[in-house]
Amino acid sequence: MSNKLAIVTGGDIRSFGGGERWVIELVKRLKNFDATLFSFNDKKNIRLTYNNLNNVVNAKIKRYNVFFIPILEERLPITLSAIRELSSLYKYDTVYIMEPSIATITLIMLLLKLKRFKGKIILGIHDPGFLRKIPQKQTSFRRLFIKVYTYVKKEVIIKIPNIHTINHSDSLLLRSINYKGKIYEIPNFIYINKPRMISNEWKKHFIVLFVGRLDTYAKGLDLLAQVIEKTLSKNKKINFHIIGSGQEGESLITKIINKYKNNLKWYGFVSDKKLEEERRRASVEIMTSRFESFPLVILEAQAHGLPVIAFDIKGPHDIIKNDFQGRLIKPFKVEDFVEAILYYYKLWGAGKLSEYYKKRIIDYIFSNYSDKKIIPKLEKMLMS
Repeated sequence: MSNKLAIVTGGDIRSFGGGERWVIELVKRLKNFDATLFSFNDKKNIRLTYNNLNNVVNAKIKRYNVFFIPILEERLPITLSAIRELSSLYKYDTVYIMEPSIATITLIMLLLKLKRFKGKIILGIHDPGFLRKIPQKQTSFRRLFIKVYTYVKKEVIIKIPNIHTINHSDSLLLRSINYKGKIYEIPNFIYINKPRMISNEWKKHFIVLFVGRLDTYAKGLDLLAQVIEKTLSKNKKINFHIIGSGQEGESLITKIINKYKNNLKWYGFVSDKKLEEERRRASVEIMTSRFESFPLVILEAQAHGLPVIAFDIKGPHDIIKNDFQGRLIKPFKVEDFVEAILYYYKLWGAGKLSEYYKKRIIDYIFSNYSDKKIIPKLEKMLMS
């Protein structure tokens, strides 16, 4: 008999970001689960249509509308459609909540309590700033408001019986706020097949690849722009390829492209096939994020044998544990980041960025983060 599973996503499933991709790939692999996704409708950063999703999502999707509250920087499910859909959660055996909004979590907990829900409730912490929210616009009022709001959030969280973390830092943080419930520390998994052979395309040109949402605040697009500028001021033979779209970072990329047309290509949002082609051509992948939880893009890059350069923040810190995997840079030392890129350029030029080097990365990442290793742990967690 299948376990009826409800997953309340942390965003519009059509945005196809890291969290949404994790959900899509998870439900494809679950055995003995009848999954339904509860996804709110957003008007921004939509990459897929619901017709597209029918081809990639192995689950039913229930949609509802929300209100965006600027001062909270969150979307609140206080519409009739949201109340109607979320009220049906009591019919499921397991309810997994990805949504970081404390208002949404509180509403779901209240609705389940009113319906005398007897199943399993799990909060999945996928948002890198979930317990340490920092207002994007730093004003005294906003800082005070977020401080109070964070306190309320912690008081709600400690009452949730089960929490899933995807990095060790968040597990430690939960214990530091006196959380007494069950913590499932299970990282993200690789959802692509292990390559049978490594492409030689990366030998032709030294390409530094960036993949991610073009968000300045979290993904560090301003830091990326500085890295590109400073690297090319020292070496004009290096090429940067950027894959991603959305938000204010696009203007930064457009500006720097106009300055370095021969060294920079921006592809926007691309298909999985195109992304794989770019990774086969790249020599190294970089991440300039200020905040991450357990980035899928690093797992994907390493699954293609790419060394990764990233700032030493939670998420990358959990993945890049060996020197051969890449470099972790002290936050947010742009000059050190540039030197790491130049280091890999020298390795590449000397022929030391070899097939063996790349295969070593691939073997390590698949032995630790393959779906065959991680999915059974998630299935055990989700079983009511």
